[in-house]
Amino acid sequence: MSTQLTIYSVSIQNLGSWIQHPAPGTVETSRQRAAAIDARGEMEASRTMVEAVDDIFGGRPKDPEAGDAYARVWQDVIEYGESTRFDFGPLRLGAQYLQEASEEFERLGVPRELTPTGFMYDNPFTGTPQARHAPVIGHVTAARVPQMRQVYGPIVDRVVAAELVKVLLAAVDETLDFNTFAREFPDGPLPLRDLVTFYG
Repeated sequence: MSTQLTIYSVSIQNLGSWIQHPAPGTVETSRQRAAAIDARGEMEASRTMVEAVDDIFGGRPKDPEAGDAYARVWQDVIEYGESTRFDFGPLRLGAQYLQEASEEFERLGVPRELTPTGFMYDNPFTGTPQARHAPVIGHVTAARVPQMRQVYGPIVDRVVAAELVKVLLAAVDETLDFNTFAREFPDGPLPLRDLVTFYG
């Protein structure tokens, strides 16, 4: 079974606002997409996707056994919000490939926390349990994104996993460009974008 690493350039701060104050119709359309997944019987979890939507938008306590459902809802919210998506995969040997790539990057000076295996398990949604199967949620803060550009730029032509580096740099450059715009916005700075990843 193949897997994929999906990277979003998205503002975590804005995401919190979308959840707390959803635009008209947002919850309803999220529930409709969730119900379609429930109807296909794709998930084995203690909460249905629709229940997970209601838990997240309703600010309710999260079921620690339903991490897979919550992760798919978070990805759905980001996918249909103000974000830019980058995909790497499908990967037939996903975990092994990303582990070997991370080791390669680290040998060339990338800090461990900025390698895929360093950030792809760093769930930024506190209070939401991490998925046990897929998709697993990861995160690189806006403050660390410039460092990613510094450490990945010089190695892109020196690694076996060059295609992964290119995708990471594309996501990084999109985020850096947006954050430059956000800082210089005439009516005051806008919330900066982070990188949020989904692996599975």
